[in-house]
Amino acid sequence: MNIKVKITKLGVSEKVKAIADAVIADSFAVHGIKIIENEKGVYIAMPNERWTTKDGETKYTDIFHPVNQEARAELQKAVFAAYDEKLRNN
Repeated sequence: MNIKVKITKLGVSEKVKAIADAVIADSFAVHGIKIIENEKGVYIAMPNERWTTKDGETKYTDIFHPVNQEARAELQKAVFAAYDEKLRNN
């Protein structure tokens, strides 16, 4: 799968290390992928929307996400590679 990633923001907050955009297979653009670090490690979070239930509970739903583990691994690898490159050249 051909994935091109651009890091659009670095050092967003203590936990959000960067924001990335990706173009997948020269066909789909995904904006707002977050690179997050917490006590469990570093991971990517897909763009999502926040909504509130009738009971007042806040929920999040991914707007775009990989549908299988192989696709998620490829996307994550591409995002982390772009992030590492940006850190080296910054």
